[in-house]
Amino acid sequence: MAVRVCLPGGARLEPIPGLSSVTGRLLTEGTRRRSSETLAADLEALGMDLSGGGSFDSHMLALDALATDWERAIDWTAELLRDSIFPEDRCIWVRRQVMAELESLGDRPEVRTAWAFLEHLYAPHPMSRPVQGTPESLAAMEAQDCAELHAAALRRGLAIGIAGAVDPDAVESRLRGLLADLGFEAEEPPPPPIPQGLPEARRVVTLDVGDSESKQAHLFIGHPTVPRFHPDYEALELAGVVLGAGAGLTGRIPERIREREGLAYSTRGNTVAGCGLDPGRLLVYVGTTSAERVEQAERGVREEIERWLEEGITAEEMEETRSYLLGREPFERETARQWAELLADAMVYDIPLDEAGWREERLAGLTRERVHDALRRHIHPDRLKVTVGIPGRQDRSGVR
Repeated sequence: MAVRVCLPGGARLEPIPGLSSVTGRLLTEGTRRRSSETLAADLEALGMDLSGGGSFDSHMLALDALATDWERAIDWTAELLRDSIFPEDRCIWVRRQVMAELESLGDRPEVRTAWAFLEHLYAPHPMSRPVQGTPESLAAMEAQDCAELHAAALRRGLAIGIAGAVDPDAVESRLRGLLADLGFEAEEPPPPPIPQGLPEARRVVTLDVGDSESKQAHLFIGHPTVPRFHPDYEALELAGVVLGAGAGLTGRIPERIREREGLAYSTRGNTVAGCGLDPGRLLVYVGTTSAERVEQAERGVREEIERWLEEGITAEEMEETRSYLLGREPFERETARQWAELLADAMVYDIPLDEAGWREERLAGLTRERVHDALRRHIHPDRLKVTVGIPGRQDRSGVR
């Protein structure tokens, strides 16, 4: 069986950047009844797997167990939600862990350029920064900050998905009994700032890179589109696969930029990248073969986007892409873990993601005209923002 818990808020509402990510991880670091060491030993004895973390929409708890241990799994989930103590020594350790992840990610030029691109598109919204926060914000937070964030999220309610070879009525009854006295309040926190982005249309980031990476540049092009629950999501998702969001090297952008013109080592396109409660983005990424080819690659991407909008997608692209998305659906519902995640996401986004028939019906009902209408509503070549990471020997945060 699998248990997935989402507590509303996440990075979009956190008072300190990265606090949601640290809070989610600290949920697994001990309760009033058991220290982190005792908890780890108890989990190992039963072969259970426990993890926590944070996203832009929530901080989370995940527990996998044998179905025969379902009662204990439910009891321990409730204990972690209600009685986690957020010990200061473990908070320091988790903060160091997240800092190390940030440092490791920051060693990759394409990631540093991607962070600059997110700021370019979303500032001052929290999606303009890494979900892990910043080294400065991580250094400033304390265990008490995590406890307060968790308590505030807990008062707003929970999204819990549970799946496996268990009796759903018995599981729900036990869980409700354990959580009934929490006294959920329907308080609505202030929404995050509206994504506005930086004013300039084109941004160049100078990357301090090693000799082996000194010739490659990284190009990001796009603008915000729609949240996950938007009625045009599936139409844009399908169009995004045509652009380059599918498996392998297929799609208009990879076919032209990489295969035909040889301008990139890697490239991809998407129309709803990173969407959740807040808008995702049209995103085209090109990892060029050399910095001298950035302008040619950018010109090719713009031309393909304009042709994509002007001509729409072909009947053949429509059916191939629909078949790809429909064929992928059963593989998203194979395990208890996948089902539990779908159930929790369905509650977070208030759409029936867990109903395979719902997704299939929406995809099957798409027509080329509906896809073209969605493209015209949400894709705007005149609003494209461009972020380029070029190799250099300056400070890695330098921006021209």
